[in-house]
Amino acid sequence: MSINQVRIAVALLSLALFAQTTFWLLYDIVVRGLPGAWSLWTTGWVPGLSATSSLDLGLAALQLSAGLAALFRTRGAGGLLMTSCTVTLGFRLPAVWYLLLDSPSDPWFGTLKGASLNAVGSTAVLAVVICLVLGGLLLLARHMEYEAAASNSVTGGVRPVKVTATASGLLLAVLNVFYIGRNAVTAFQVGPGVLTDLIVGKGSGRAILAVPSPYQWVCLTVLCGAGMLLAARRRPTAPGFSVGLSLFMMPSAFTELWGYAVGSMPVTAVDTSQSLLEFVGSAAVVALIVGDVRRDRRPDDADLDVMTPAVPMGTAAGIPAVPATPAVATMPAAPAAPAAPTAQDDEDDDAPEEAVEAVEVTVPAQRGTDTDASTDADADRPATEAAGA
Repeated sequence: MSINQVRIAVALLSLALFAQTTFWLLYDIVVRGLPGAWSLWTTGWVPGLSATSSLDLGLAALQLSAGLAALFRTRGAGGLLMTSCTVTLGFRLPAVWYLLLDSPSDPWFGTLKGASLNAVGSTAVLAVVICLVLGGLLLLARHMEYEAAASNSVTGGVRPVKVTATASGLLLAVLNVFYIGRNAVTAFQVGPGVLTDLIVGKGSGRAILAVPSPYQWVCLTVLCGAGMLLAARRRPTAPGFSVGLSLFMMPSAFTELWGYAVGSMPVTAVDTSQSLLEFVGSAAVVALIVGDVRRDRRPDDADLDVMTPAVPMGTAAGIPAVPATPAVATMPAAPAAPAAPTAQDDEDDDAPEEAVEAVEVTVPAQRGTDTDASTDADADRPATEAAGA
């Protein structure tokens, strides 16, 4: 299997996850009508049992963006695919245990009637399987790209701009303070045992694909922590990962702000601050990253990323290969000077980049080396001929 085939496969799998999410979003629209579905997503409460929640709006946007980015080889596709896989896995697993723990004698959702738990839960199981396959293909792509990089002597991917990496890292750090603090306050108010029941979601949900708030905060704590680490180390996957988290958080934050604005949800300072930070901060980070990508885009740049083969040195678009200088017959060639170091920052000794990194090509400065070798050989030729005479 080639890297291009893997790229197409992961794109199709991400689009399949998008199809699963979109199907149930459309189901709620058809069953309840658009006003009823919008009320569901903005307030979280409607009569009966629903299939989706406002989080599924962000999940659908993330899955679609990841699939299209992989198909069109957009820079940042690797980070988007990572985020799509991990977020989908984390937010579809609860529906699986809802399905497994449900029983006629003890229904998981009590007396609520509506969407079929068996139907929605079965598609959630399928989504989890697809995520596992997608993760395996991403690991395969990592191995294939490392082999291509080693055989062709290419450098690491394009690092994010320091300002953008710092901004995204700070946003994720502040959001993590909110998520950790809210779970800590909840545990203090209700006790660790009740908090565990809330995380599991027994009897507290009104949508099959929804997750309880404490579980959501736990997942986002882990995801934001990973994003902070990638941004702090300025990994090439950091921009795509940050964009993916932003796409996931913005729709649900917007629906909550809408609910606060129309008075359909109780307003608290913490809830409003968190939603504003998720929406406005995420939008700002996306704008910064998109601006960086547009400025770095070159006419001949293929925007190489996760599933694209490495490019040998000297064969990049617009950079002709440098021919080797033939050795002088009468004298051994002077030792070549070391190649000019590639422009890197203070993290040159980092380990190989993450599983899905863009590939950037640099050309060592060897023309000057070859010229110096020829000049030294010419300068020494008279002395050799005199000795021979």
